[in-house]
Amino acid sequence: MIPERGVSYYGVAYPDRAARDYAEMVEHGCNAMLLAVSEFDWWFWRKNVVRLIDAAKDNGLTAYVDLWGWGKTLAGEPPSLFLMMSLDGRQRAASGKTYHATCLNYAPFREHLRSSVAEVITETSVDGLFWDEPHYANWHDPDWACTCPICGALYRELHGEDMPRELTPEVVGFREDRAVGFLRELSEHVKETDPKVDVTCCLLPTKSPLIGITDWEKVAVIPELDTLATDPYYFHTDMDRERGLRFFRETSVDCLDLAKKHGKRSQLWLMAFKVPAGREGELTEVADIAAELGADSLFAWPYRGGEGSVLASGDPGRVWGTIGEAYRRHAS
Repeated sequence: MIPERGVSYYGVAYPDRAARDYAEMVEHGCNAMLLAVSEFDWWFWRKNVVRLIDAAKDNGLTAYVDLWGWGKTLAGEPPSLFLMMSLDGRQRAASGKTYHATCLNYAPFREHLRSSVAEVITETSVDGLFWDEPHYANWHDPDWACTCPICGALYRELHGEDMPRELTPEVVGFREDRAVGFLRELSEHVKETDPKVDVTCCLLPTKSPLIGITDWEKVAVIPELDTLATDPYYFHTDMDRERGLRFFRETSVDCLDLAKKHGKRSQLWLMAFKVPAGREGELTEVADIAAELGADSLFAWPYRGGEGSVLASGDPGRVWGTIGEAYRRHAS
């Protein structure tokens, strides 16, 4: 049994339309949903975001909000309004080029997140906030970030010298501590605003120093964190079924062990986007692994296999149907 089963949801702004989708989610064995809310959504559709959350709860779904793509430091495809409105505070690569992402040490960005988080909590009936794959810009590129003046000054204050342009152990440690501090501050702010609102952090399934967080335990020990999550996606890689399932299991074990050790809930994610036609059955196998390992929560990204989007699976209908079968089977 997997106690919580959910799916990410976005792209529908009208609650009466969304209610039909919520009913379909319930039919597919879901008891939770993650509403992906971009900065544009919160600015433009704010009143309806409130109603979308209410409608989800009216349909018996636990409702979480994902700050989707905010500052491009939290993951997601949407552009960031914060970045569009200011050229200041952007992440800088080791080579000196500027990335299209906000430095997580930039004070105005932190305040933007804090004030927005407080608004989401106080203006909606949300059950939890979701920190989506926190990362430094372009984390797969050896031309790592961030070496902006803000980071440089913080490093100099800590180490008494200029930040190297190589990923030395000191630089890796500095970047990690700043990233974890960023998550801790956000999580503390949630609990200060409303202690009943849950906090989930989903870590990318890699411990590469380029991403910024190599030691997941530093996140797991954050007192205000309720749920430790990861998303061991693999369909977009060259992994075949055997390697993919092994990767999912090994990464999931790391996450669940840390969650249990520190008294947190555990959450795993199914890759329901860009699933190659003919490989939908692996979603069933992945769900079985999650149940076998004892995951507290299993979510799929996104609703209906990304149908009609740039993330569309080869056969979105079969993806969504397969997830429904797996969820219903693990609901009891």
